[in-house]
Amino acid sequence: MHLQTKQNPKDSMTEQGIAVSCHNVRFRYFQQNRKNILDGCSMMVRQGTITVLMGRSACGKSTLAALLSGLYPENGGFLEDGSIQHFGKPIEGYPFPERAAHVSMMFQNPDLQFCMWTLRKEMRFCLENLSCPREQMDARIEKAAEATGMTNFLDRDLFTLSGGEKQKAELTCIFLLQSKLIVLDEPFGNIDMKWARKIRDLLIKKNKEDGTTILIIFHSLDYFMDYFDELKVMDSRGTICEGITRETLTQYESLFRREGLRWPYDRHGGTHPDLSGQVSIPSITLQSASIYAGKKRHTCKSPILSGVEAIFPKGRITAILDPSGSGKTTLFRAILGQQKYDGSICLEGNEVKKMSSAKRFQQVGIVFQDPSNQFIMQNVLQEVEEGLKTTESNPDALEKKAKDLLKAFHLERFVRYSPYMLSQGQQRRLAVLAILSGTQKVLLLDEPTYGQDDAMTKEIMTMLRNRVEEELTVVLTTHDLAVVQDYADTCYLVQDGILKERSMADIDDGKIKSFL
Repeated sequence: MHLQTKQNPKDSMTEQGIAVSCHNVRFRYFQQNRKNILDGCSMMVRQGTITVLMGRSACGKSTLAALLSGLYPENGGFLEDGSIQHFGKPIEGYPFPERAAHVSMMFQNPDLQFCMWTLRKEMRFCLENLSCPREQMDARIEKAAEATGMTNFLDRDLFTLSGGEKQKAELTCIFLLQSKLIVLDEPFGNIDMKWARKIRDLLIKKNKEDGTTILIIFHSLDYFMDYFDELKVMDSRGTICEGITRETLTQYESLFRREGLRWPYDRHGGTHPDLSGQVSIPSITLQSASIYAGKKRHTCKSPILSGVEAIFPKGRITAILDPSGSGKTTLFRAILGQQKYDGSICLEGNEVKKMSSAKRFQQVGIVFQDPSNQFIMQNVLQEVEEGLKTTESNPDALEKKAKDLLKAFHLERFVRYSPYMLSQGQQRRLAVLAILSGTQKVLLLDEPTYGQDDAMTKEIMTMLRNRVEEELTVVLTTHDLAVVQDYADTCYLVQDGILKERSMADIDDGKIKSFL
């Protein structure tokens, strides 16, 4: 069943006051594809509003955002039918500098957005494209960087930043451009809750004071529940249900459930297993561990994490909550023996420093924050088969097992695709699936549910929970408090370079929010 489109009565009368609109858009990436990514998609976003677009993972939201921003079909794909307008004028009628003044877009994957090596150079490049007078550039750059807390990162190599810092760098460029329409694709996926709220408030301020139109792609309403003007829900064909407001939201629970979206009124937590009286066997132990950023310890004056005392128990899910850039990825690299540290980090009782690389990677698997960095095979099927080869040698049985797993994660249509052709949400599902196919007893997962709708988040976490009951140890990082509340057994919080254990009662009671 597909969604029935509901139009705002004002929009059906006239396109005056419309910031961006598309009508009957049919789009595909490759001419030979059997199906369109968007098939008859129509939508309007009113000027001066905050509009949220939701939908299942890989339903076409990012593709639509790129079309509305003018990136497609100019830079790829085939627009077989339909039209797109900015402020009542066909998008192709705008020369590039004028279009950039009208609309700017933040990508879901920040690595695809940057052209230069540092944020300052990136911002200067943006201003040059707008023909900004050179004498105004420095002041505009400093003002935008200060607003997003990125002043100290202006001259850092962009590709050394954490995922959250990269997203903040993207947002800094967006604020710099001062476009009339801002399109944001999952803008807070790798940003901690405190900075997400700060940036949300900046967006609201731009909307209220400057009349900036904001279109945001999200998988939940967590940050904009009390602020959006209109909510739009896209189904797998690109059909959009419009006209949902804060006042009418409670009428759409069945729509949220049907489309696999997180219903904002659901309660989370309170279902953790009772571990009292149980003896926890350590899988990973850190004692007085100080972990340094960079390749060489002596080049860093102080550790990014200091004096860490922690136990990640065997057969449990341990969650790590932290501010963006506080060292969780560095911690994972240290556990894998890829990062310099003082003190002790033991894996199943063995000091990591004294283990061979082969031994470490036989015991520990990892999903990177950017999963595209870990793919090694030519297509999706082979990526999963590679992990299964350790337990299955029969080619036919191997392929069947791999396809069954891909079907469970709704990736069966992509068996012959290159992993790099998938959306970022699909890449993350593939990375989790590929690592689950192996025989490692410890998994380190960096934001495993980022970019996933609620239904897929539950499937990923349920599969992990089932494997944990078979004595798999999972350590994951996340900014999604609901994931921690619903699935974690233990939780640590990074504060001021120190890893502190927090009770699950604090997580469920919401006390933890004051630290995030």
